[in-house]
Amino acid sequence: MLRIESLSTFYGAVQALKGVSLEVRQGAVVSLLGSNGAGKSTLIRSITGLVAPRAGSIVFKSENITGKSTESISRRGIACVPEGRHIFPGLNVEDNLLMGTVSRGKLPQSEVAENLKEIYRIFPILQEFKKKPGWQLSGGQQQMLAIGRGLMARPQLLLLDEPSLGLAPVLVQEVFRVIRSINEQSGTTILLVEQNARMALSVASRAYVLATGQVVMENSAEKLLADKEMHRHYLGGGKKEG
Repeated sequence: MLRIESLSTFYGAVQALKGVSLEVRQGAVVSLLGSNGAGKSTLIRSITGLVAPRAGSIVFKSENITGKSTESISRRGIACVPEGRHIFPGLNVEDNLLMGTVSRGKLPQSEVAENLKEIYRIFPILQEFKKKPGWQLSGGQQQMLAIGRGLMARPQLLLLDEPSLGLAPVLVQEVFRVIRSINEQSGTTILLVEQNARMALSVASRAYVLATGQVVMENSAEKLLADKEMHRHYLGGGKKEG
């Protein structure tokens, strides 16, 4: 579904991605791991059109989308749940969710209502607080709201950038349970950027590890969980890597 080949992205004179290649197959969960500054978020920004790569290609469903606008990429079926959640402070929970439908154009009210019903089934707490200002939710609830907003776009590919960042361990468990459920029940393809390598590998079928803008490891999640180098640098002692 998504194929990235030899992608190089710069911020001014600084090269953040150095010939990155990876593949996300339809229906899969693929994790992208690495330390802070490794280039994970830059890759997400490149995919979504927030930064333009200088070389290489991004192909989504056989179409080259390299350098296209964020709006254009969103309309093609890619939704991103950004690091930091980006909850709209002036909107209540339900209105935040409705913002996720913007890329789909004008929709019948019945379809929107059905989509909301599905989000509330996944996240019952959001229905309970649907008229509450989004910024008043707890960190975990805001993350659920951000994921729910992404799902309201009905994406074919969902990009999740550091969904566990700043959350208590019990909430991290819940977020990853939901990620697994979304993939299994709806078949949504997911590219997951995550600081908690062990949890990310637990829901993924395949993973890539970035270091200084390059892919340094790639394999099935099962094999990476058993890899000695992976344990030494990213899994040892429960150490977080990003």
